[in-house]
Amino acid sequence: MIAAIYARKSTEQHGVAAEAKSVTRQVHNARAFATQKGWTVSDVFTDDGISGAEFAKRPGLQRLLKALTSRPPFGVLIVSEQKSIGREMSETSYIIKQIAEAGVEIFEYVHGQSLTPRTPVAKLLSTVQGYADEDHQRKTSERVHEGHTKLHTAGHVVGGRVFGYHNRPVYIGVDRDGNPLRSHVERVRNDAEAAVVVRIFELYDSGLGLKRIAKLLTREGAPSPKHYRRTDGLAPLEGWSPSTVRSVLTRQTYRGVVVWNKTKKRNDWGKYAPTDRPESEWISTVVESLRIIDEQLWTRVASRRHDVEGKAVRFAGGRISGRPPKHATVNLLAGLATCGLCGGGLVVETGGKKRGRKPEYICRRSRVHESCSNKLRISVAEMNEAVLQAVESHALTPDAIEQVISLTERDDVAEQRHALGRESADVARRLAHLTGLIENGHGDIATFVARVRELESRQTAIGGELVSLRPVPRLAPAVIENRLGEWRRLLRASTTQARVVLQRVLCGRLTFTPRPDGGYDFAGPTRFDKLFCGLVCERPAWIPTDEAGTEHISSNDTFDGDYSALLDRAFSAGKGWCARRDLNPRPTGSKPGALSS
Repeated sequence: MIAAIYARKSTEQHGVAAEAKSVTRQVHNARAFATQKGWTVSDVFTDDGISGAEFAKRPGLQRLLKALTSRPPFGVLIVSEQKSIGREMSETSYIIKQIAEAGVEIFEYVHGQSLTPRTPVAKLLSTVQGYADEDHQRKTSERVHEGHTKLHTAGHVVGGRVFGYHNRPVYIGVDRDGNPLRSHVERVRNDAEAAVVVRIFELYDSGLGLKRIAKLLTREGAPSPKHYRRTDGLAPLEGWSPSTVRSVLTRQTYRGVVVWNKTKKRNDWGKYAPTDRPESEWISTVVESLRIIDEQLWTRVASRRHDVEGKAVRFAGGRISGRPPKHATVNLLAGLATCGLCGGGLVVETGGKKRGRKPEYICRRSRVHESCSNKLRISVAEMNEAVLQAVESHALTPDAIEQVISLTERDDVAEQRHALGRESADVARRLAHLTGLIENGHGDIATFVARVRELESRQTAIGGELVSLRPVPRLAPAVIENRLGEWRRLLRASTTQARVVLQRVLCGRLTFTPRPDGGYDFAGPTRFDKLFCGLVCERPAWIPTDEAGTEHISSNDTFDGDYSALLDRAFSAGKGWCARRDLNPRPTGSKPGALSS
């Protein structure tokens, strides 16, 4: 018999020796059990340090379930106990059912018995065991929360590290083997980081805003909090940001008050889903030894934050103090434009007096952190117009629709033919199996014959469907042009309507790459399988914006011969196909489009 092993060590197994609950120990015991039974172990699936209430986030379990989708290479699965599979009653029962339906029997080596239920009584007992495991997890969580509350009330560390301090373990003697016994962890002031905290409070109290403070600290290379690893793969920024400065100004630990129990880590099903607790459940403990900011400075800063947050104040020199209030998105490219140099987003900012105080797009990382070299500013109106023109010329054209229809017809017919072919092969296998049973005289012959006739009828129908496969009927050219005209009308109706059209056309973000001679190259994938690309340049400063006779001059107008040739090359490149074959298939023999300029 070929067997497999599944072992899991969870974070909630308190009161159990580390050696006994380790994945390595479980695998060792499971192998010994397999040897005793005379089984050969073919594969081992493990999950280390993951809660039993989590199922989708367990890579070992997911790999095990994937192995069951086809013919399993093993007939027995060995676990320590049922709780190794899971500690949520309904999910665990379903996992056991999936494994049993795949023809694999589950054995636990602790009691040496099968966990695969075959009778109603066995299923009931399995469900009761699942309830016991889930209830044990809930009670363990309550005991852990009670222990953390006790630690927090005593002023000890519950959680991670806080900027301005470092965590120091406290030991109380040694065990019988001479190893140190840890009692708890306490916070100790970090002088270098504490000095930065004091400076942030003093700078804010002097009248500087969050952005100014962040830029100043980053420029000086001041110590900053440890950055978390981003989930989108983008490298984190080094230094300070306005949001990090705000978090320092609002953390009460710096005034000697530690607040805990503000969030709940898991939901009622035991899955990791952090949620905010009501303020009535927060637990505050005064630890005067942790104070970094004196009470008078804290009070002044809190008062200024209350006065300026949500109320933007512009000083005589043009500097803005305070965080502007939140408003509905009114910009066409909000959340859709990305800087080609750093990967950050493009935001709108009103330019200075010399630039006419008009709204302009600028790289957010350059504006807030000064960490990007992209200092280019382009008028919102000119940028939006260039994007809308690119949508019209590259996506909302009969030529684009024609190529989309061709690809859709080809893909739809191929997919239908493949699906019908698979179904036909499956019906043939079933017919062969039933024919063998009839010839050997097994079971009710009349029932088998009826089933054979049903399958033969389906096989004939599949053949007819394969012969009659036809592409999806095409729309009349007049209908296509009418619909494209409606989309173009929506594109120019309002910013809100234009954004809706743009979101439907794009299947990603637009990437704006600054050019050495000014202006942007921009490109992005669309749902029309074309490389959406274009150029936008700033209106020449020597052309007055309010002079009669210049209203027709747009961002696409050029005043340099070389730049005119560049526009022509970019337009030609835009007619190609996107090189991302996995998302945007292209006809055989065509070349992928690219912006070569």
